Amino acid sequence: MRKSFCFCIILLLITPALLSCARRKGRLAPPPPLSIQQRAAMQTKELEGTFDIGFSATISVLQDEGWQIEVVDKASGIIQASSLKRQDMIGPHEDWYAENDVNYRETLLKETSDKGYEMTGWTRWEQITSHIEPWGKERIRQRITITKIGSLPPNTFSYSEKKENQKIVTLGGKEQSMIVEKPAIYQYLFQQIQRAIFIRQGLQDYT
Repeated sequence: MRKSFCFCIILLLITPALLSCARRKGRLAPPPPLSIQQRAAMQTKELEGTFDIGFSATISVLQDEGWQIEVVDKASGIIQASSLKRQDMIGPHEDWYAENDVNYRETLLKETSDKGYEMTGWTRWEQITSHIEPWGKERIRQRITITKIGSLPPNTFSYSEKKENQKIVTLGGKEQSMIVEKPAIYQYLFQQIQRAIFIRQGLQDYT
């Protein structure tokens, strides 16, 4: 009986991974992660403008884009912000599959329901960090990193081999994080920041 119980616990632990593998079987795998050099090139940009204006412009753009500013350290050139938290069925590591299969979440929900399991929702959010430093005369060098974060809380459930022998098991929670590797997102932010710098510089010159 004990071996059977242990087997069921192990099955519950690995079922999400098994379901994930089954859904991915026969489909394209996500592309390999960027190299350190590729990632740095995507996240880094030289912009025209002074450090003071570039720093203020970055804060303004992030606020306009809906980010919640959390850390502002002008002495070190650091700005950090987060998105609002939300609930999701999947963690960051499965985003690629969901983005490339419109039925991914629906299939996951059906497979989990058919097997009698209750899905535990992920808490999801994004974090953005910007580092700005002077880079020559009236130029700055900026690096932006966007990270997707997910947190899955501990899950407690009951299990019984016989009606009169019920046991309660708690599975530990977990967290996932993944750096966003979409050049278009970074290009858009750099364009908006450069535009905000030009506007602020123009207003400063006008006054």
